Amino acid sequence: MKKSNKYFSSLAKSSAYIYVALVIIIAFFTIRESLYAGIALIICSVVMLMHLFLERHSRMQKMKKYFDQLSGEAMAQSSQLMFNIPDPIAGVKIDGAFAWYNNPFHEAFYRSDFGRKLCEIFPDVHVRDIIADGGKHPINVSYNGMEYRIIPTIINDTDPEKPALILYFENVTDVNRLHQLAIDAQPVVMNITIDNYGETIADAGENEQLELTASVDRALIGWANLMGGLIRKLERDRYVAVFSNEAFEKIKEDKFSVLSDVKNVSLVSMAPPTISIGVGLGGDTIADCDNYARMALDMALGRGGDQAAVCDSGKFSYFGGSAKDVEKRTRVKARVMATALREHILSSSNVIIMGHREADADAVGAAIGLACVASHLDRDAKILLNTTDTAVLSLVENINRNHYHDGLFVGRTQVRDYIADSTLLIICDTHRPSLTEMPELLDLIKHKAMLDHHRKSESFIEDCDLVYHEPAASSTCEMVTEILMYTDGGLSLSTIDATALYAGIVLDTKNFVLKTGARTFEAAAYLRNAGVDTVKVKQFFRESPESYRIRNDLISAAEIDEHGVCVSISDEEIPQSVAAQAADSMLDIEGVRASFVVFRDGDGVRISGRSLGEINVQLIAEYMGGGGHAMAAAAQLGRTSVRDGAARLREAIDEYCK
Repeated sequence: MKKSNKYFSSLAKSSAYIYVALVIIIAFFTIRESLYAGIALIICSVVMLMHLFLERHSRMQKMKKYFDQLSGEAMAQSSQLMFNIPDPIAGVKIDGAFAWYNNPFHEAFYRSDFGRKLCEIFPDVHVRDIIADGGKHPINVSYNGMEYRIIPTIINDTDPEKPALILYFENVTDVNRLHQLAIDAQPVVMNITIDNYGETIADAGENEQLELTASVDRALIGWANLMGGLIRKLERDRYVAVFSNEAFEKIKEDKFSVLSDVKNVSLVSMAPPTISIGVGLGGDTIADCDNYARMALDMALGRGGDQAAVCDSGKFSYFGGSAKDVEKRTRVKARVMATALREHILSSSNVIIMGHREADADAVGAAIGLACVASHLDRDAKILLNTTDTAVLSLVENINRNHYHDGLFVGRTQVRDYIADSTLLIICDTHRPSLTEMPELLDLIKHKAMLDHHRKSESFIEDCDLVYHEPAASSTCEMVTEILMYTDGGLSLSTIDATALYAGIVLDTKNFVLKTGARTFEAAAYLRNAGVDTVKVKQFFRESPESYRIRNDLISAAEIDEHGVCVSISDEEIPQSVAAQAADSMLDIEGVRASFVVFRDGDGVRISGRSLGEINVQLIAEYMGGGGHAMAAAAQLGRTSVRDGAARLREAIDEYCK
């Protein structure tokens, strides 16, 4: 017990001993003037010291008795160790006051905060919360620049004067510092490619090509050196770089400024180059990080390039993405895909085609074009369709009324009757499993092909035998039209087939205004030669009087913020197509860079966004869990209120505009 007394701290070791020392000093000076008064003060000092020693001995006896009663002889023996261990330990009452503590605790916490309760020293630590949690989880705290892990033990005793907890404080400052050093030193691999290298130098002379290449090299090498990384050139348009995790944090804070640095090195006679960066980290080995970097680069390119995609242990985040998609000048890919699709269709017994939920004219037009390819190759094709889109319903009604493609469209219950072992499922105008018309078909049908023009997202249909993903295309109908051009055997389109494909292009380009390149007009010309009825297309997109009223009400209620974003909010349940039309119309307002409509969708909220390209609405939609492409995107927020949905939209806009 004597050894434990040495480490036991109380008032005797602080204030009381100071008072006794003061009395002795006063007695020393007093005895010169008055012998009796000095002797009296000395006697008082001796009495006070005896009282302190007796009180301390009494407290230690009570503490020993308490531990004896608490856990018997085993605990009585271990209680000696509690006061001898070098780490802080204390007993805490239910109200947060300290019942006892050892000397390391006093030295670490109670010297400057003597008399204060647990929650006053550590504001985030509360006795009742620990008891409610059952004391199962350690608690991390910081104090005077040191870091501790508190390991609690609950004492089953209802006496409020006795400790309810025993808290053991483990100093983890050095451990955490070493852990952070290990995290900072972890490797981050980056794969970098110049998106439009071929297009940029196509018409340039040899000297200009060398000058541009050297300028891009200098920009990338200078950036890597500034950030403390290593970069090496693999090919004329490909690089690999390695950074520490600490350097990568600086790169993220800098928002990958190298993206804009590269665009600023263009020559007068050339289009500005852009780069895509795939970042991989969080792997167990450098090889794992490199695989993540490759996945991220594929994602960045699939989203249109001019951006950095970060894959952290399989989780993606994005930076940049402000440039428009680059239209490729070669049709080699379209020709190869046409040949590959032909082989897959010929090797199947029949074809089932489906688009996204609430299919629009682009999805249905592309599906009709693909059905024409299957029919040309003597394979039966069915289109799974379940939509309320007015333009699509008008198109389908026209097809049925004139007995074109009888039995082409089927519902969800009928489609199961057409599934066989060698059935080919073609998904068009979406690459996200959850957005398909009938996601369970992806598991029921083994052989799959996918065609889409939307920027790539993390959720991607896996195990496809054929993937034709072209974010630079204006629409899926444009992609299918090019496939028709290269289908062997002289395939000829009927007027209604050509009109359906043309309607899809008109819808997604907003009458050849958005994402319209040379190949878009070439596809339109091919369809026009096939007999497109442009008047019929105009009729497909006519609105009902009620839809026209709702659209005008949404436009009238719209407000423009400081970023040039026009937002309209409605608590009514309105069709998705009407909301999209309202968002399109709001782009005609002067000063509007992007537009959004927030409206009720059953128990949840849906958001439809549009842009002329200056603002990437896809990134804003992805912040809310949605997607799309740079100029047209949407998000479905689930069970929430319109007001909360509008608040999330504003938060996403502010985050994007940072």
